[in-house]
Parts: sequence; C-alpha cells; structure tokens
Amino acid sequence: MSRAKPKQSFFSTSFQSVTLVVMMVMVSLGLWIHDRGFVFPWVAQPLRVWMLDVGQGDALLIEFPTGEQWLIDGGPDDAVLAKLGSVLPPWDRKIDALVLTHADADHVTGFVSVLDRYEIGAVYESGVRAHTPPDEAFVSQLKTEEGLSHRILRAGETLSIGEARLSVLWPDDPSLLEPSASRNNLSIVIRLDYGQTSILFTGDVEQDPEQMFGPSAGDIDVLKVGHHGSLTSTSWSFLNQVHPEIAFLSLGTDNEYGHPHPTIVQRLQERNVQIFRTDQEGDILLTSYGGEPTVEVHRLPF
Repeated sequence: MSRAKPKQSFFSTSFQSVTLVVMMVMVSLGLWIHDRGFVFPWVAQPLRVWMLDVGQGDALLIEFPTGEQWLIDGGPDDAVLAKLGSVLPPWDRKIDALVLTHADADHVTGFVSVLDRYEIGAVYESGVRAHTPPDEAFVSQLKTEEGLSHRILRAGETLSIGEARLSVLWPDDPSLLEPSASRNNLSIVIRLDYGQTSILFTGDVEQDPEQMFGPSAGDIDVLKVGHHGSLTSTSWSFLNQVHPEIAFLSLGTDNEYGHPHPTIVQRLQERNVQIFRTDQEGDILLTSYGGEPTVEVHRLPF
C-alpha cells in the first residue's frame, strides 16, 4: 500500500517563492553592479572617463574619485540620456557640471534633455553662440534652471576636484570671439590630470589653435582626437608636442563626413598610438587609480 505524499504547507510554498525572488533580485543587482563598475563608498574609488557612443558627436562622462560627475558635451540627440541611465544608478539624478566645448549641434543638442531630466550644478562654456535651433533651445533651457552656476571658461583657469586637476588651455584670446571666427577653433580645450594619468579633451579644435596650446599641453596619456578625426585637426606637429599613447575617436558609423580621415588614422598608427573608436567598438571606459590608466571597450546595454 503506497503512502500519500505529504502536502506542502502554504507557508512553505510562499517561503520558497520569496526566496527565489530574493535570489533573482540579488543576482540581477550583482550583474548591474558588475556591468557598471560600481564600487561601494568605503572602497577607494578610481577616476572613470566614459567616451559614450552617441553617434556622430561627442559626449564624455567623467566620474571623479570624490563622487562628482561631469559631462563634456551632450551629443547630437537624446541618445545621451540612455547612456547616462546605463552608467548611473536609477536614484542618481544629479550631474555636477556640464561642459559645452562649443555650440555646434553634435555637441549641444543632448544637453537640452539632460538639463530637463537631471539636476545640474554648473554649466561651463566658451560663450560663443551658434544661433541654431539646438543652441537656442539650450539657452532657453538654461534660463529655466534655478540656482545654476553658469560660467565662461578661458585659458589659464584651473579647476580642482579632489586630487584631480582640470586645466583650461584654450581659448585664451578674447579678440577671437568675433562672429566670423570658427566655432571649432573656439572649442574649449581641457587637460585633466589625476596622479600619473593625463587626458586632453579637444572638442572640435583645428590645427591653427593646436599649435598655440600644444606646447602648454605637454605629454599626455590620452588624446580625445579633435573634430572626430577630421583632416582639419591632429597635425603631425601637434602629435609631436603631446605624444599621446592612446587616442579616443568619437564618431558615428558610416557618417556622411567620412570621419575619421584615413590620414589621421595613419598618423596615429605610425606613432604607435592605440586607437579606440565609438563607431567600431561602442562605449569606451578609462579607469585610473592615479597610476597609468587602463582603457577597455565597455559596451553599455542602451
């Protein structure tokens, strides 16, 4: 005579279900932490610089060891919002500073949505207006922000974030701020130093200004290549001044401008510079604990 199987109690079944849900949540949280390189507050935090894949434009997120977050340029559309949502935890709705290198559409457009969705502490820019719909929308959005610090940056200024130092190298001549001046050539250029790590952010600056700020830029680890790899930037003489080991190229796949120009790629390769490109590799992450930086392809889910 077979015995009947004992029935599981309601509480036992519920406990098993809750345990399963908790385990799934913990696994999901663990994967989220691993994917975003999240570290706990009591653990020494590195400098992180993300070159976000936003298509034909620039958007670079800096996460300082202090916890401050800066975004240099916003890209050509709202793609930057999905990227920020992939990097930052859902409860983090603050960006300490936006830096607009210049007001062309592929740098300013995404900032309109960022200003709308995030609490912004400060905005830094050159003050040169493009007078285009994206730039006008940016200016209009700025006017709605309360308690926002809005500053014009000039060469010679230094901003310190904990042990990290941001040195503004360009533009330095107020007479250049004429309506006829190229906005590319008035891009804000910043050198970031953290311990032995040095990164040069160049916006879309072209060859003439390169020769003016190149000597003060000095040797660097990483060069964010100017103007998406256009032939108008990244001259031989400039490369000989800054001696980069790594090059960041931010651009869209099969873009209509033919960026990057084969000559620029060849120049970098002939100098044995390691090249990272958003059009081929997606999102790129630089990490530094104050020594030599490490750079890896780190594709974000969105």
